[in-house]
Amino acid sequence: MTTIKDIARLAGVAQGTVSNVLNGKGNVSSDKIRLVEEAAAKLGYTVNRRAKLLRKGASNVLAVLLPNIYDRHYTDFFLSFKHYAETCGYSVNLYLSSDNPENENNQLSAIRSDGVAGLAAFSCQPSGSPLNYVSMGFSPREVLLIERRQSEDFPYLGFDYEKAGQDLAREILRKKYLEIAVVTESLTFSCERVFLEGFLSVLNGSACHVRSIQTDSLHCNNHFLQLLAEHTGLEAVFMTNYGLAQTFANIQRTFHQEREVQLYTLSPLFTMPSRGIICYELNYRLLGRNAAQQIISQLQEGEQSEETSEDRKSTVLTNDGIRPWVNTSCSRKNGKSITLLTLDSPTGRIIENLSKLYTDATGVQVKIVISSYDGLHEILKGLGDISVFDVIRLDHTWLSWFGAQIFTPLQSLSQDLDRTLQTFIPGLIPKYSHVGDIMYALPLTPSVQLLFYRKDLFENVALQRLYKEQYKRELAPPEDYESFNRIARFFTHKYNPASPVTYGTTLTLGNSGVAATEYLTRYFSHTSNLFTPESDILLETPAGLMAMQELAETQLYSPLRHSNWWRETAREFAAGDTAMTVLFSNYASEMLDSGSRITNKIGYAPVPGANPLLGGGSIGVCRNSKNPQEAVDFVRWVCSEEVTTAMTLLGSVSPCLKTYDNYEVLDTYPWLALSRKCLSLSHTNRIPPNRQTHFDERYFLSILGMAVNNVFNGTMDPKESLTFAAQAYRHAFPPER
Repeated sequence: MTTIKDIARLAGVAQGTVSNVLNGKGNVSSDKIRLVEEAAAKLGYTVNRRAKLLRKGASNVLAVLLPNIYDRHYTDFFLSFKHYAETCGYSVNLYLSSDNPENENNQLSAIRSDGVAGLAAFSCQPSGSPLNYVSMGFSPREVLLIERRQSEDFPYLGFDYEKAGQDLAREILRKKYLEIAVVTESLTFSCERVFLEGFLSVLNGSACHVRSIQTDSLHCNNHFLQLLAEHTGLEAVFMTNYGLAQTFANIQRTFHQEREVQLYTLSPLFTMPSRGIICYELNYRLLGRNAAQQIISQLQEGEQSEETSEDRKSTVLTNDGIRPWVNTSCSRKNGKSITLLTLDSPTGRIIENLSKLYTDATGVQVKIVISSYDGLHEILKGLGDISVFDVIRLDHTWLSWFGAQIFTPLQSLSQDLDRTLQTFIPGLIPKYSHVGDIMYALPLTPSVQLLFYRKDLFENVALQRLYKEQYKRELAPPEDYESFNRIARFFTHKYNPASPVTYGTTLTLGNSGVAATEYLTRYFSHTSNLFTPESDILLETPAGLMAMQELAETQLYSPLRHSNWWRETAREFAAGDTAMTVLFSNYASEMLDSGSRITNKIGYAPVPGANPLLGGGSIGVCRNSKNPQEAVDFVRWVCSEEVTTAMTLLGSVSPCLKTYDNYEVLDTYPWLALSRKCLSLSHTNRIPPNRQTHFDERYFLSILGMAVNNVFNGTMDPKESLTFAAQAYRHAFPPER
């Protein structure tokens, strides 16, 4: 077995130096850190973290006790619990009971002997009797009962199962079913019992005949075959377990294909739609996260939490319920068609696929026309009275110029927008919807700039030490562009041969509008004001000059061939030879492409200056649409929480607040939680004060982009280029009288 002494001998350093390096302590030079790490790797040495914890006399290990790992809702719970716990410095052990009380007691003994700090448990012990948790010495602060409240002695977290039962029973009354079955797991579990009580309370006195069955995964096949054989008039089956519902569906297809029995079930939250089974959804990923958060809080509060309040003992999360993928008001089956014009982006391709669901439900055919950035602008310029398109998705920065020209005011098409608007992230509507006081569009893909960096490089102890030796500063995500350029230089191999990557950062300069964005990113890190109150441009200022100088320096630390568009930038960063990039969140999913070399190495932070530019698109109904009602229905559908959350999982971003509580999405793209917060950080006045309703922002960006290009090709220095841009702006946009 390799020891610290062996590493010290091979590295040629003292044992104390090795200890300091392995434990991240001490004032050790970057050269010695490198020698120790190379020696440890060569000898196959790994740190025994468990032994370190025992020496400290403390445990940072949490336990999760599940009935099984094949039911999706348990998997969702565990993955989310584990993810949150690990971000807080805890590790998580998994124990399985198979819903057998004796097995559970054996697992509790193992948990106790493993010395875990806290336990989240789906207990299968008899309800109402003293749990063995007490006799085994678990205190209330160490245990959190999940879903099954088998004892009042411990804190509890679950969903509103009575409401779930009542809601599903109301579906029976709405559909006028007369012969149904309700299938639960053991009624000794509080959640199953409460569900059934709520379910039957709604049906009391109705004409519906209810057959109630208790079963589990071991016995359900026989039970389901018997149910289908004996009840030939069965119209619907209601279940409390999605896995059991899948088994029933398989048996029905195999042995009774001629029977039409509608299936309803409690299920975990499905971001993507599925067919056949109607799901009443409960967000088990949110349950897992909240469970980890609560048990860590209980542990950190220590003995004070022994006197837990009633509110703390019982926490009930809101049910998501049956989420309608297509609103019934849209279901016309009228055979009409609409055409959507959209920018070429991940979102455009995603809408192309998801719109098939809309067509299936409504009969309205949806044709998608995808265009490039410049191509879309040319189409919109020449649109006139042409009635080719029904729905248009455009860059939100174009809304001030094109909005009133191409869109019909939404309020004139739909009087029932409030429910849709209430689902959006607060503050989006004015920025992504209005021209003046009129709402012309809805936010579809609101995005914001974020700083992405190679977390493995920034956390490398040798690189941290080397950076500190060179710059007398800690290596951390930059908070301003002076630091950004310094770190970019440090990671550029040309200036630092010890860098493991070739370039410090990227630049996106594909056209003048994109180049202007790179400039404004730096400009707004210094100030929020681009115009005077009289709408004159503030380029010839210290902030304006500093931003151009910072951008010019960045060219030294980026590839000679600059990226043309944000998708290309994301993929370049994913190739693994660059340390940092600034990217809009709606293109960030491209970093996880199948060829990505940095999938588990991505760090993220607010952009330097914490005043990011907003990006993304808005969507509205073309004023020349031949089918305006079908068009507005589609706009509301594609902006709905269900659809935009599915789009986000596929790589887009969502305007809906609830999406950012979906931990399947957040676990896939963890930076989205930060991007939602950063949407409110943006305070940039990119439109002159007296031109709020009619300003060609794209032309203005072209002026700024030309100034950037003049600096990069050596035609002008930064000061001259800004003077040129200011004069061009004043000529193109003279003061209004």
